[in-house]
Amino acid sequence: MNRQTAKLLSKISQNTEMAKHTASDLAQLARGPVLKRRILRHVKVYQCLQQRANEMLASEGRRPARQSQLVKIAAKAELRRKIKRSGTSQAIAHMLVKGNAMGVRNMDRALKKSPRAQLGAVELANSVRCAEAACAQQMKPFL
Repeated sequence: MNRQTAKLLSKISQNTEMAKHTASDLAQLARGPVLKRRILRHVKVYQCLQQRANEMLASEGRRPARQSQLVKIAAKAELRRKIKRSGTSQAIAHMLVKGNAMGVRNMDRALKKSPRAQLGAVELANSVRCAEAACAQQMKPFL
C-alpha cells in the first residue's frame, strides 16, 4: 500500500467517523420518527464505510488517523447550540445537508491529493461521496 492510499483511507475513516457521530447526535435530537429512521439508516452506512477503510488499513498493518477530540467536542457543541435555538425537523435536516456538503468537499480534496492511490481506496472514497450526497437528498423533504 503506497503512502497516498494510506492517507486517503485515513481521510475516509475520519470523514465517516465525523458523519457517523454527527448523524447519531442529530438522530437523538430528532422528534419525528420518519426523520430519525432516515438518519439512523445513514449512520449504518457510514459505519460500514468506516469499517471497510479501517479493514483495508489493518490488512497492511496500519491504523487510521482519528478525528481529534477537540474537533468532535466543537462539532457537538455547535449542534447543541443550533438545536437549542430551533430544534425542528427542518433545522436538523438543514444541519445534516450542510454536514454532508462538507463531507463531499473533504472527500473531493482528499481524492485530488491522492492521484496515485490504489483503485480500491479511490472507489471507497467515491462511495463515501455518494453516501453523503444520498443523505443530503433524503433530507430535502424536511427542508
